Amino acid sequence: MVTAEQAGHFEEERWQAWDGMLQKEPSIHLSSRAIRAVLRSPDRAVRAAMWLNGDDHVVGIAVCEDSMAMSQGVDQHLEGTGAFQRVKRWLHRKGGLQFKVRVVGTPLASGPHGHRFLPEVDAHQCLEQLFQMPGLLGSSHEKAPRAWLVKDQYVLAPWGDGQRLAGASSWNPHWTDLEFDPIMKVPLEGFSSFEQYKGALRTKARTKVKRIEALSAPLAFERLSATEIQDNLPQLYRLYQAVYDRTSFRLGSLMPDDLVLLKEELKEDFQVWEAHLDGACIGFHCGMTNGHEVEAFFVGFDGDHNKTHALYQRMLLEFIRWGIERGCASVNLGRTALDVKSSLGAEPHRLVLHQRMTAPWLHRLAKWGARASAPKQPPLKRSWKTEPAKKPSVHHEVLPT
Repeated sequence: MVTAEQAGHFEEERWQAWDGMLQKEPSIHLSSRAIRAVLRSPDRAVRAAMWLNGDDHVVGIAVCEDSMAMSQGVDQHLEGTGAFQRVKRWLHRKGGLQFKVRVVGTPLASGPHGHRFLPEVDAHQCLEQLFQMPGLLGSSHEKAPRAWLVKDQYVLAPWGDGQRLAGASSWNPHWTDLEFDPIMKVPLEGFSSFEQYKGALRTKARTKVKRIEALSAPLAFERLSATEIQDNLPQLYRLYQAVYDRTSFRLGSLMPDDLVLLKEELKEDFQVWEAHLDGACIGFHCGMTNGHEVEAFFVGFDGDHNKTHALYQRMLLEFIRWGIERGCASVNLGRTALDVKSSLGAEPHRLVLHQRMTAPWLHRLAKWGARASAPKQPPLKRSWKTEPAKKPSVHHEVLPT
């Protein structure tokens, strides 16, 4: 295993080999450009790792970050037994719960963006090496965190059937699976225009899209250059925090420099748009693409205008529009707001995170909590005239044990 805590620690030849590991299973956030961006951040504790065989060929790659998990309550997302509810209330008795965590993958994204290994490589053994390394360079943590996460892996279980995945050990018997909200993806294959996308929706969904367009008609969206992102960072970050501070569970946080660094590394594949009303900036949204998929990264907005101008929903439509323009097969709209996203054609894809606590008693408690709770599975809207064909994911699939 060789590691890098700064972008310059790997030579260009190494980065090219890194991207070679993504040819069969593309990932926006695991690409060398995105990894270099986070390694350049002075506010992040990130390590990139590469495993080589005896011939110096790359057989595995991974990225990990030491971060903070913060919970202000999980009632919006999880339901559980009476005992689980009592324990949850006790843990949140001081208004919240936070703890250090080492994450394989980026804390800021959902999906299998943490690692890639050749089939003959023992991924668990390799990642154990990574988890047991000391605190990351540039980190304020004196020791490595005692909570470990490997995120995320798609599962084949359908949404809404009540099947519970959390508490299983689908990856390794010493780890425990956790499940939260699914990610919501809009399939775009076959759409060459936004009008064609709308035409494929059912009448009710198409009416909703038209209403969003009507309410948001006074808004003007401006795509920012790298210089404009830098100049507008204080305003963008304030709008981001207005949304972020209301979230019930947080794994890491966007840092102001992230927008600038991602733009510098990804260039046209990373975009930031501002939303203006009567000349005033009231929101922004940003996303990235690798040509296969658009990822809705972050949004920020003034809540006073959200209902009156359907601001957030219009941003979701703008991500879909960008995906069609770029010829992508899908748009990943992320977790949360499941009902809103499903009304625009997004479909749920269930994920599990593999979790381990290094303290045995904490691990037993976490395993019990996972078994005693489950993500809420509300019925979601069916927005397509003809439901898209279900295709197996190109990423690692796991089945519950």
